[in-house]
Amino acid sequence: MGGAVAEEQGREPAFDGGRHRELPARRWARAWLWAEAAWRDFLYLVMPAECVSCGREDAALCPGCARLLRLHTRTPCRAEDSADALVSVFGQVLLPVVAAGEYRDVLAATILAFKNHGRTELASVLGRCLARGMDSLPGLLPEAAGRDLVLVPVPSTGSGWRRRGYDPVAMLLRAVQREQRIPAGVVVVPALAAKARPPWRRHHQKGLGRAARRRNVRNSMRLRAWLPWGIRPAANLDGAFVVVVDDVLTTGSTVREAAQTLERCGARVIGALVLAAAGAPGRDTVEGPGGGLAENSLCTKDE
Repeated sequence: MGGAVAEEQGREPAFDGGRHRELPARRWARAWLWAEAAWRDFLYLVMPAECVSCGREDAALCPGCARLLRLHTRTPCRAEDSADALVSVFGQVLLPVVAAGEYRDVLAATILAFKNHGRTELASVLGRCLARGMDSLPGLLPEAAGRDLVLVPVPSTGSGWRRRGYDPVAMLLRAVQREQRIPAGVVVVPALAAKARPPWRRHHQKGLGRAARRRNVRNSMRLRAWLPWGIRPAANLDGAFVVVVDDVLTTGSTVREAAQTLERCGARVIGALVLAAAGAPGRDTVEGPGGGLAENSLCTKDE
């Protein structure tokens, strides 16, 4: 009633605190939600926190910013056009990518806090955004319609593990699995691992330009010999329809390297899924007509 009156007067209705869902009908579920909220309030009393986007106290992500995040990721879209490593100079798509949202505003602030500032409590919030991207795969990837899919996360590097203490992409997928948001016919197989490299060959992707990013990730991944439950990825992925999963898409060099590694074991990589798509950084070097364009114009991914 109040919202209708506000709309008639030309004003937007006041935000209701983010209560967009009804309480569950079962008593035990309501009790569980109440206990979870009470425990969260106790933790914020012991260890005060601020909203990673607006700075509001006692919330990792306040209701208003959580609502903006849902609005920002409610319509996943194709995003390979912004990644020069995934599109040839002739405009041919080398690897299609589905992004849950654009890397800006509240989504960018949430991802940065989750990846670089240890705010692991945001994994469930970002996992729901990634789950919306999973639901859209059959509609946005033509080859995914009606098929059983295998999601393979991009592995974290050794330096990333030591700096953070966790693998962001793997944690997001575990959060999606824990909330049972994995679509039917989709399985997660952590088949890739990062290769060990000498210190003089280790560089962070964030500080590099387009050409340097491609060189930095070349031959940086390998297929795991065995999975923890005794499955050989080489046999499990042979002929499977695979979607590579990563957090942020910039130049596309990382997901392309992951796709090439998987295709060498017989997998059919039909695309990639990312949490957010960002604008690619500028070129760090001046390349001639043959150098950088030749690598980017190849249509095959088995080099």
